[in-house]
Amino acid sequence: MSKETVNIQKIMDDAERAFWAEVVKHLPLAESGDFGPEETHLWQTATEDAITTWWGWNASEHYDLETTNGEILKAKTEGD
Repeated sequence: MSKETVNIQKIMDDAERAFWAEVVKHLPLAESGDFGPEETHLWQTATEDAITTWWGWNASEHYDLETTNGEILKAKTEGD
């Protein structure tokens, strides 16, 4: 039985929008949303690692995960 494959970039994009919306809700007088390129890279790497780890512990039984480089992660099954 094949599992649905979810795209980690879509998850990251949706989660990032929700995260920053919550930050702005608490800091409504902020005048911009600037974030440096190095911080952006660190954020994206940490987010991808966190989602991949969370998927492995919580959702890999039900979903395969397509990473940002196009690799499809599948849960290990007994005997692998």
